[in-house]
Amino acid sequence: MTAPLSRREFLARAVATAAVASALPAFAQTTGPSTLYADVVARISDPQIRAGVTTAIEGNMLKAISERLYPGQFNITADGGAYGSDSTWPGLDSWQMAGAFLLLGRTRLALDYFEFVRASQRKDGNIPWAIFTGTTRPDTTWLRGLKYPDGLFTYTPPKRDDLPASASEKREWIGMFDHWQPLANPLSNLAPVCYVLTAQEIFEHTRDQVWLKERLRSIEAAAKWVLGRKSENGLIPGSGFYTELPPRRGWDGITQCYAVHAFRQLAKLFGAAGDESSKTTWSSNADALSKSFVETFWRGDHFAEYVHFEHGLVDSHGLSDVNFAAIAFGLADDAQAAKMWPVLTADKRLWAGDIPTQSVSKPLTYETWEYHEQLPFGAPPTKDAAAMGRVWYLETLACLRIGDTKRLIESTLLVCRAMSKDGYWRERYQVQPNGKVAPVGAGRYCEYPAVIVRTVLGNPKVFCTT
Repeated sequence: MTAPLSRREFLARAVATAAVASALPAFAQTTGPSTLYADVVARISDPQIRAGVTTAIEGNMLKAISERLYPGQFNITADGGAYGSDSTWPGLDSWQMAGAFLLLGRTRLALDYFEFVRASQRKDGNIPWAIFTGTTRPDTTWLRGLKYPDGLFTYTPPKRDDLPASASEKREWIGMFDHWQPLANPLSNLAPVCYVLTAQEIFEHTRDQVWLKERLRSIEAAAKWVLGRKSENGLIPGSGFYTELPPRRGWDGITQCYAVHAFRQLAKLFGAAGDESSKTTWSSNADALSKSFVETFWRGDHFAEYVHFEHGLVDSHGLSDVNFAAIAFGLADDAQAAKMWPVLTADKRLWAGDIPTQSVSKPLTYETWEYHEQLPFGAPPTKDAAAMGRVWYLETLACLRIGDTKRLIESTLLVCRAMSKDGYWRERYQVQPNGKVAPVGAGRYCEYPAVIVRTVLGNPKVFCTT
């Protein structure tokens, strides 16, 4: 029996096709293809981690580079298969990969990718979480959130002598801003937040003041769009930040943490540009959101998962990824972080199947009222209650803040061991009803490889000999 297509596998066929980021080695400042990272890889102390990093780079990240339809184009799978070779995902996937490419010396690639996404920005500042070729049209399933002709835009790429002529052709594209779950509308904050984070990482690498000043208002517009959604409870709505099933309908804890992080990174950018007034404004916005989050989500020794729009605060699925995010991005103060860390590290269910890190420690306990809204097609209700690279990334940042390098190294080793025999990682590792963990979702997915690169190459003092 043929397995059902995942959301993005369907989309691909339909369209026919902050600690890690700030502690960067000097080689990341180069432009163009670079093999200088090989020196760092050669000095990685653990041979299994060294092999995993090598495969993540050479067998996954570099293979994902396309630049067939525009400079800066890359796929979010190593072979461009599952999610299409003509689609771009300006949310979590591409931000994580862009940061990894910067560490690999592919600065021009990241700059060109950013320009393509900037061209997709709406006048209100929002960024689409998916971009398809301009001939793509809405349907009644996974593309039902696509708005035609509203999402259309035209992009004329810069010319690059080392790329095929097809990469410089003017083309029409269409961005998707709304989700196929129209009531919950998860992922709605994902792309604008990641746009800010991508810009900040690019500037950290290049320190190019001209580049920054020419784009700063566009970057701020994305943050203003997110801030403009704030509810009376002081929180940012929009359901799940990077989880669709279940959608965490209401106010997701991850959304609050990432929005605070983005606002603080934007404040840093304004500070670098010499605009102290705007720096203060965005720092204040971050502090206010952080305060609302802590007041709502803090449970004495951990943070809750999300606030449901009808049922209120939800804290019934064990420990969640929100805890790692709160530590990683500084929403948890030092006393809270110190109280949380032994609680988090004692829960072995977060590493079920020896693959970091599960989004919740009790993924089989969701209630039916937490499932997706009624849809005209089938969807697995708890697909994202699983181990994913995006959760492990938050744990790596939390380890760095706490100073738990032993756990950081151990988790990295486990992720490297999870590589398949043919050298790839799956999108998710999900606990099954029998208690075992199964690799599910897209094959050859580049999220774990990107986070491996960010974690190891971004922190050579932790992983490498001198």
